[in-house]
Amino acid sequence: MPAITPYQARTTHNRNPLARFSHRARMRHALSLIAKHLPPRGAILDFGCAGGELLAEVRSRFPDAQLYGLDPFASAGQAYELLRNPDDCAGMTFDVVAAFEVLEHLGPAATDAFFDLCRNNLQAGGICMVSVPNMLGPALLAKLLHGAIASGSALNYSWSDAARASLLLKSPERLPPGRAGTMRHKGFDWRLMRARIASEFEIVSEAFTPLPHVWWGFNSQWFCLFRPKAGLPPS
Repeated sequence: MPAITPYQARTTHNRNPLARFSHRARMRHALSLIAKHLPPRGAILDFGCAGGELLAEVRSRFPDAQLYGLDPFASAGQAYELLRNPDDCAGMTFDVVAAFEVLEHLGPAATDAFFDLCRNNLQAGGICMVSVPNMLGPALLAKLLHGAIASGSALNYSWSDAARASLLLKSPERLPPGRAGTMRHKGFDWRLMRARIASEFEIVSEAFTPLPHVWWGFNSQWFCLFRPKAGLPPS
């Protein structure tokens, strides 16, 4: 059995059963979307691929597909070709561009680069997929409790921050970037990301996990599928 990676230990193999349930539901939903939209010999780019855990699962299902992972911090993996930055994608096109649990970590310039890639490097008829965490509503309380137990920080939320975000659905101010230059979860509002996608792209479908049939405030992640608007040239 392959060794559990640090990313898996934080997510799909987390010791917290609620966190484990949520992340496994997220992974299943992501793989179901890929299975629906990736041609057998198509090309997929996993933007922010971490240790390539998702791409390893895709490889087992699509042995003939072209798999690419983009991550400046990752080590090269056997299941895919590793790219270090969006400039490495010049001249390449993909049937699927995915960014699962990544956009909440990006600053403005990196977010712009991701959306430029979606506009410029997607095959005709291709699809973009993203998921981001829901940091609002009752689901936030479970995340803060897990953070407090796991690290003692409760994700840097004060009691008043937590109350406003969970009860009033008002996000606190975002924290400055961490030591690696990436943004942190506090203050991230998926609704703002949705508004940007809706203004620049055509939204194809949306979903929440792990409880897709209940109000979004009880869910951990928001998924969105989108593509460039018809008739608009690449930027």
